[in-house]
Amino acid sequence: MDWIKKNLGLVISGVVALVLLGLAGYYLYSKYTLSTTHSAQLEEQESKLQGLINLRPNPGRGKVDNIAAAREQEQRLREFAEKARSLFVNVPYPTNLDSGSFRLLLDETLEDLQRTARNSGTKLPDNFAFTFSVQKSLAAIKASTIVPLARTLKEVQAIAEVLFDAKVIEVDRIRRVSVPDEDTPVSMMIGGSTEYWTRKPTTNELAIVMPYEFTFRCFSSELQPVLEGLARSPHNFLVKNLTIDTGETNTFDMYDPNAGGGGDMNMPRMDPRMMMMMRYGMRPGMGRMMMPPPTDLTDPSQAPTDPTRIVGEKPFRVTAWIDVVRLRSPEEAPAGRGGRPVRGPGAVPGEAPGDAAGDDPTAANGTAGTN
Repeated sequence: MDWIKKNLGLVISGVVALVLLGLAGYYLYSKYTLSTTHSAQLEEQESKLQGLINLRPNPGRGKVDNIAAAREQEQRLREFAEKARSLFVNVPYPTNLDSGSFRLLLDETLEDLQRTARNSGTKLPDNFAFTFSVQKSLAAIKASTIVPLARTLKEVQAIAEVLFDAKVIEVDRIRRVSVPDEDTPVSMMIGGSTEYWTRKPTTNELAIVMPYEFTFRCFSSELQPVLEGLARSPHNFLVKNLTIDTGETNTFDMYDPNAGGGGDMNMPRMDPRMMMMMRYGMRPGMGRMMMPPPTDLTDPSQAPTDPTRIVGEKPFRVTAWIDVVRLRSPEEAPAGRGGRPVRGPGAVPGEAPGDAAGDDPTAANGTAGTN
């Protein structure tokens, strides 16, 4: 103890030195552990980088920067998508509606369609409501169904106006997808059993596809402008199926051109082999048919003395399945990623706030149903 008292400064210096040595050892150990961890992480990153370099294609090195090239191509794809989106315009429809304003919109739209049909000479069924007979009979419309009904009404109007512009002879029937909470089984039995069908809408991250069916009567000269009108429309109308029912509407009226005034024009006169060939096509054993010699149209003596009617065309029945593609906005696409059928009102992923209240009816898997 006397030595410690005499050498107290030396003892204190030694203790301080030991503490400092312990702290230095702990610091060295912690840094060694941290260095080992960083070395392991660096080796892992180097391994990943080497794996990327060995890929085909790879990120590139030096002047070749495949990552920057990929980002540039992605930006070009976005610009192309925006340009393509401008070519497909959704059918405009009002969103700030209540029950009373929707009833007013419905009455005005139906009256406008009826007037347009009369002006174009298109016949409509009696009291035809363009699939909205149930809504016409209701005193009030549910708030959750106003927006989807208004959108459907405007889409039906846009397609019907294409038919009226083509001056089809008659519109027999229109069918659409039912709207939940409004087109209930009871209401469908009362007045709208023929206005709805089993095909269901489908949706993905880019669009919602809403199917419609239009049945009308026309001539072939009127069917062409119908298809052209749908193709040239600024809206997204896709003809998915076209069924033509001729039945007994096209008749062949073949008459003897030499019958003159003394022949019976009501009695068709045709070579039996010609009739078989027209009905069944050329068959083995029918024999070879000799074509008549060419007529010199410049010689008045060879001109036909009586016109011959070959085909008397009558209107046929057309059933067209038309899909309306409702594009989503770019902001809605991430929320709607992963295409799936629509599940119910307000359940469409990524739908805009104005469309959230039951924009699309309940749908099942698949893009088409049976009638």
